[in-house]
Amino acid sequence: MSHHKIGIIGNGFVGSAIMHGFILHVDDIMIHDKDPKRSTHTMLDLVEMSTVIFVCVPTPMFESGECDLSIVESVVEELSTYRSISEKVVVIKSTVVPGTVESLAKKYSSMNFVFNPEFLTERKARLDFINTSRIVLGGDSQKAIDVVEELYRLRFPYTQIIRTDFATAQLIKYMANCFFATKVSFMNEMHQVCDAVGANWNQALEGFISDGRIGNSHIDVPGHDGDFGFGGKCFPKDINAMINKCNELGVKTPVMDGAWEKNKEVRKDLDWYDIPGAVSSKNR
Repeated sequence: MSHHKIGIIGNGFVGSAIMHGFILHVDDIMIHDKDPKRSTHTMLDLVEMSTVIFVCVPTPMFESGECDLSIVESVVEELSTYRSISEKVVVIKSTVVPGTVESLAKKYSSMNFVFNPEFLTERKARLDFINTSRIVLGGDSQKAIDVVEELYRLRFPYTQIIRTDFATAQLIKYMANCFFATKVSFMNEMHQVCDAVGANWNQALEGFISDGRIGNSHIDVPGHDGDFGFGGKCFPKDINAMINKCNELGVKTPVMDGAWEKNKEVRKDLDWYDIPGAVSSKNR
């Protein structure tokens, strides 16, 4: 057993996956959620007892498409008020646009931050967590990254760990989700072409993915939910957050713009508007 005790703030599918993944490999796990029924400890006890604290709270999108960071910012602000927080490592698991954790680290300079993106699907988050292909740790303190890497090695002794800076770690997450969203839109467009020319979709798909470079994920039309395009909590908000961030940076995004427009064209159930934590209740 290790000397690590971990705290988890936010007991949704990400926080729950972390708990189940580490439960047999650390000394103790403390959980705090806005819902008292989903908490095991108060925030004070969690901070005092933990060595590493995972922040796993929602980052919904505004109606404008921008990322609502207010919940993450509120949690970090509260953590900063505890005297012992400078002795802990705060791991941001929430999906945040590049520049976010850098700003937090600058504002709360006594805190030790690491950004560690999650690569989970909500349907099978616990399984995804324990079968992860890589672990990304971004930060400006090698000592803080060392602590988190040591923790992960207890559970994942042979998994690839990528150590990098904040900006790169945040971008890796968005690169993955925006690529998969774009792939879904591309496949839906090809399905439309298939219908237009009278081709056999199943045979076309078989011939297409026989090229091993294509990959077998995100190719089904309709998707697993029976609808066209992509929905759910993550892809819609993440591709919109990246489009908005790029616009802010002056980077043109015709590829991602096209993927989102195609999705709006083919998608029947705009389910992200009904999923708690996907769209912000605040107006921007």
